[in-house]
Parts: sequence; structure tokens; C-alpha cells
Amino acid sequence: MTNSPYQPAFGAGRMFEQMRGKRRYPPLRVRARDPVQRHTMIAEAAYFRAERRSFESGHELEDWLGAEAELERSLRSERSRPS
Repeated sequence: MTNSPYQPAFGAGRMFEQMRGKRRYPPLRVRARDPVQRHTMIAEAAYFRAERRSFESGHELEDWLGAEAELERSLRSERSRPS
């Protein structure tokens, strides 16, 4: 798999490292500032939305906009949490 902004950057290695706590990621609000990171995060979330409905065509824009809204909600909830 590639790290292209148009394809999800998945990898079992990354997931397992994160689960074991060996890799620390910056907070969501920091990652979302970078336009490439933000695009990748939205693309991954849209991919998972499409996967949940078995990649039925015709819903690509809906998936993208839903993923974008989901990211915004996450950012708002992260900002509202006490530090």
C-alpha cells in the first residue's frame, strides 16, 4: 500500500505498534492542521464508510462529506475537553 493521499495508508504494523503503545501520535488537532494529513484522515474515514456498505457505488461524495463532518466533530470535542 502507498501513502498516497488518494489511497488509505493502512498497515497492520502501524496498528499493532499503536496498540502496544510504542508509537505516539500527535493530538488530532495538530495532525489536522497539515492539509496533507487532514486529507489522508478524511480519505481513510471515507474508505471505512464505503467498506461498511460493501463499496456500493454512487455514495462517494456522501462518504467524503460524512467523513469530513466526523473529523470536524472530533476536533470540536477535543477542543472542549479540559487539558
